[in-house]
Amino acid sequence: MHARSLPGSRLPRWIGTGFTLGLLLQTASVSGAPARADVQSSSDMAGADLILQQPRERLAQAHAHYLSARMLEDEGRMREALGHYLAFLEKGGAEPDLVAHIAEMALNYRGMDAAVKLLEDAMKASPTSAQPYVNFTNFALTHASAEAGLLPRAATAAAEALNRFPQNAEAYENAVQFHLSQKERAKAAEALERGAKQTVTDAEYWLRLGRAAQEVWPLADTEQRAEHLTRVNVFFDKAMLRAREAKDEAAELWIADYYLFSNQLDRAAVICEWVVQRNGSLDARKRLVRLYDALERPDDTLKALEDLVAAYPMDVEHRRLLASKYEQRHRTAYGEERVEFARKAAEQLEAALQVGGGDVQDYLNTGRYLETTGDDERFERFSARAQQLYPGEPQVTYLRARALNSVKKHADAAKMFEETTKLAETRFPDLLNDAGYHFSWGAALERSGQYDAAAKAFEKSVDLTPPDNPPSAASTMNYWGYMWVEQDKHLDKAETLIRKANELRPDEPAFIDSLGWLYFRQGKYQQALTELERAEKLMEKWTPEDGEILDHIAQTHQKLGNADKAKEYWQRALDLNPPQEAIRKRAEHELGLEKPKPSQTAPPEEKPTPPPGN
Repeated sequence: MHARSLPGSRLPRWIGTGFTLGLLLQTASVSGAPARADVQSSSDMAGADLILQQPRERLAQAHAHYLSARMLEDEGRMREALGHYLAFLEKGGAEPDLVAHIAEMALNYRGMDAAVKLLEDAMKASPTSAQPYVNFTNFALTHASAEAGLLPRAATAAAEALNRFPQNAEAYENAVQFHLSQKERAKAAEALERGAKQTVTDAEYWLRLGRAAQEVWPLADTEQRAEHLTRVNVFFDKAMLRAREAKDEAAELWIADYYLFSNQLDRAAVICEWVVQRNGSLDARKRLVRLYDALERPDDTLKALEDLVAAYPMDVEHRRLLASKYEQRHRTAYGEERVEFARKAAEQLEAALQVGGGDVQDYLNTGRYLETTGDDERFERFSARAQQLYPGEPQVTYLRARALNSVKKHADAAKMFEETTKLAETRFPDLLNDAGYHFSWGAALERSGQYDAAAKAFEKSVDLTPPDNPPSAASTMNYWGYMWVEQDKHLDKAETLIRKANELRPDEPAFIDSLGWLYFRQGKYQQALTELERAEKLMEKWTPEDGEILDHIAQTHQKLGNADKAKEYWQRALDLNPPQEAIRKRAEHELGLEKPKPSQTAPPEEKPTPPPGN
């Protein structure tokens, strides 16, 4: 029969699941009866049987009483259970915790004297254990009002435990608890000071005293915190010394946590660094990340996270945390470094999705990072996978539309925006009030040649742009106006848009270039050259040269009859290896660098078709 856990107590270590008569007999053998008859005669063997018979019978009876007590207690028949527990104690001993449990039952049904006698007998019966003294003290503190003379006896028990077991942490914890309950803080401190003088090599001893010390010298007392910290640290410093000698990682990390929560972060970090260097512990690495963060050591935080993820690639939580750190770097970086941090963030989030899965927001975040990297093919593939998983999610189809735009599938992107709009009307209407959404849709329409539809999308974007965000509205106006300039249509509308954009964001090179190109389309070539050269000078603050601006200046010089200047600017544009094919072809043509087209050769002479049958 399986014994169940006692309420409010622990089962004796020798009585629990699997406790059988056989185990009792084994205990009898260990207790003093011979395990086997090492004799020569049958009479001696008979004597040995007699020696074994009594302990066996006694332990069998104890076992029966114990099981009966447990069954009756489970049924709520406490008075009857108590009788069997007491009979069990008469037949043999029991662990101090079980005695303490029986004493509580005796208090209810037989009075204080009976309960106290059980606890005092337990102290006499267990001369090598501090636990009976601790149990007596706890009982006295719980029931002090019921017996006037109980507390002095508890004080004696606590003192005797210290005298008998000077290297037992439980004895000191017991003394501290008792003295603090009686508002005797000085005596509690005296007990701990006595414990601090012991030469104990077990780290757990010092840890337990350290916990007790925090009760005696509370660190929350701001006025005396410095003094209390010094007193408490004595125990944790000794614990650290012993734990490190024993390479006891659990104790080391417990001590690191003490230093962490008591705001001694440098000490905590040093301990975790030791553990990581010794065995690469995951728990120590996790703490080290938190500590470096708290110490405002961002480079160390990032390195610790990178090392953790490299050592434990299945740790999804810290992959995501590492991605967030890369994202923070991405926000403040520039140029290639900015792109690199976005790429790293995307890698970590993708790996986290592969290892531990994720929700729609995880896919959206990953897609956003990929979009920033400029790896358009990878972004497009990822968006397709996201849409397969979340086909009816408007934000995912929006992600997919942007990805299609990035790989120049502009007509497909425009259709995806239409699908997104239908989904968003019922599932995410806020998206339709987002100015950026309509700008992206407009860009897809413009690049697929649907200019009138694009103009409507740009107009919607401008209308939805918050009044306190004029730079965003200016960018949309410039893009919209430049679209009409490129098409050489609606130039009056284009001029209104581009001039407003320049008013909202003066000295913006791209906007000034649009204004110069507008003048070019209007045939105002000198005005165009003035604005285009101004854009060129301003652009130098950001990048050395811009191929599109150089091409515009070259075309303007050509219109003004400045052939040499035009060629100079086209050569400079060509030297930049511009991505726009139209600019590259025009520069090569004007500079006479076009590759000759393959010459048309005469078709090969046709052979006569043989007559049928030959």
